[in-house]
Amino acid sequence: MNSKRNQLILTVLVAVLALSLLAAGGSTKVGTIEFGETTDVSLGRSGLVFTGSQYDGTVKLTRVNENNKLPGTNVPDFTQKLMKTSLYNADNQKVTHVVGPVYVYFKIRGPEQRLWNRGELTIYYYDSWTNKWTECPTSFIYKTGESRVSCRIRTMGLYGVGEK
Repeated sequence: MNSKRNQLILTVLVAVLALSLLAAGGSTKVGTIEFGETTDVSLGRSGLVFTGSQYDGTVKLTRVNENNKLPGTNVPDFTQKLMKTSLYNADNQKVTHVVGPVYVYFKIRGPEQRLWNRGELTIYYYDSWTNKWTECPTSFIYKTGESRVSCRIRTMGLYGVGEK
């Protein structure tokens, strides 16, 4: 009898946790990467590109709802949901700092394209050491119907595209 009760409590706890994650408005994508491969893991209008990956493992992307309280000072005016990036090596250990060409990107549309053209759009990274949002040197990549802004990263973490 005690076993059934514990199982019921566990089921209810899992259901409550799942509903709270859905209510938070975030979505998550998990992808695998292989050493030496070029891999694009995307979620919605954002993603990570590993060019000649230096890792075997798993990439986790989570879109963060702007309604949540954002960390840090000097929070920019973001034009899209933020993206939290995580990387786990083949031994499932978290990798914080990355080597090799790893890029975060955000696909942009009309209003954001106009901000970019005026020099008023960039990608930001949340630096937890300084508790500040800092600009990531951002480049524009033109693709018909899918233009994007991108920056090379060295640290997994929280990224967003917004007005300067």
